[in-house]
Amino acid sequence: MIAACDTFRSGAVEQLRIHSQCLGVPLFERGYGKDAAAIAQEGINQAKKEGCDVVLVDTAGRMQDNEPLMRSLTKLINVNSPDLILFV
Repeated sequence: MIAACDTFRSGAVEQLRIHSQCLGVPLFERGYGKDAAAIAQEGINQAKKEGCDVVLVDTAGRMQDNEPLMRSLTKLINVNSPDLILFV
C-alpha cells in the first residue's frame, strides 16, 4: 500500500493515484492540508486490516533548513516508528 502523506504539494495525491493504479497497488489518501503523521498512522492501520505487509509512506520533500517540514518529519517518525527511512 502507498500512503499519500504529501499534504503540501499541489497535485501530489493525484500523481500517486496514477502511479498506484498503474502498479496495481492500493492507495491510502486523505487529501491536502492535514497532518501527515496522522495520515500515515491511518494508512498503516488500514494496510494491516487489508493484509498488506508493506506500506510506502510518501511525504513532502524536505530541505534541512525548512524547519516546519523537518518538525513534521520528526513527528511522523516518532508516531509511526518506520522500519526504513529513505530520502530520495
